[in-house]
This record gives sequence, C-alpha cells and structure tokens, in this order.
Amino acid sequence: MSKIAIDIDNTLCDTSAFFAPLAKKYDKEVLHKNNVMSYDKIIVRSDDWTKEEYMSFVKNYFNKEVINVPVKEGASLYINKLKELGFEIIFITYRGTKEEDHSDLIIPDYLKKNNIPYDRIITRVTDKYTYLQKCEYFIDDNIINCEQAIEKTNCKVIMMSTPKTKGYTNSNISIVNNWQEVYEMISNQRN
Repeated sequence: MSKIAIDIDNTLCDTSAFFAPLAKKYDKEVLHKNNVMSYDKIIVRSDDWTKEEYMSFVKNYFNKEVINVPVKEGASLYINKLKELGFEIIFITYRGTKEEDHSDLIIPDYLKKNNIPYDRIITRVTDKYTYLQKCEYFIDDNIINCEQAIEKTNCKVIMMSTPKTKGYTNSNISIVNNWQEVYEMISNQRN
C-alpha cells in the first residue's frame, strides 16, 4: 500500500489564521500590551512575549482551542478520496514538542470530529524527513520540511501554499493552493 504523509498545522487546517485573533486578544486584554504579532509561526504570537507569556498562551488558549481549528476547505472530502484510492494516510506533526504544548493528544479526536481517515499519527517530530523513507507523497506547508524531504528521501513533495510560502519556487516541489489540487495531482499521477 502506498503511503501519504500529511502535516497538520496550516496544511490540513488553518491553525495560524484561527489563532491570530486570539493572540491579539491575549496580548491586549491579558498582557495589556499592543505588540505586533508574528504571523510566520504556527502559533501566532509577539516576538516580544516572554517565554512565560508564550507558555501561558499555549496552555490557556492553544491547548484548549486547537480542537476547534477549521480544516481547510475540501480536506475531509479529498483525503477520504485518497484513502479510497488505496493510500495509507499518515499524519506527521511537530505538535507536542514544546513545553506545555499538549495539542498532540487531541489529534485522534480532531480527525474523527472532522471525518478525516488515518492509519497512523506521528507526533513530536522535529525532523519529518526521517519518517518519510517509505512514503510515496509528503504534503506540508513548511519550506524547510519540503526541501529536506526532497534532499533526503525519494518521496514526491507537495507544498500547500500559505502566505509565508508566497513566491517560493522549486522545480522538485509541487505547490498547490487547496486539497482539490492535491487530489487531482496525485490521482493523475496514478493513472
């Protein structure tokens, strides 16, 4: 059975967009600051927050609300279609690597809630390429993860376009805008 490894944050779902207003609210109402938010991180935050302020946001907002992050349009439909094509679906994520980040624990419930099939979940991963050796496809939104997958594995890499990848090009990485494009690309390559 062919395997597809899929990232979660900003690939399966719109994590950064969901947490941006919560981070602004926390900064203003809890910390009584008016910091500029850094949108190039999965958990939107201010670079001026102390470690304790950041950990408090993770503990009191991120861990509690991550179950409510909406999946990207079409994700459930097209991942189900990929499963019907016979692919083994593996979710691979950085979640759970930081102190106080327990968001990795809700992933099975999150996937069930959003009708997304899976065969395996791998969490707390800092070097995703090390898990991709037997995968046919890898889908992620992070440029470094995608480049490492191209350099160190034989899998085909598909990068989900996000504001932070805008303008990026690499002839070895297929860049898509949505899950329909992911499905069409993979199903066309199988025919």
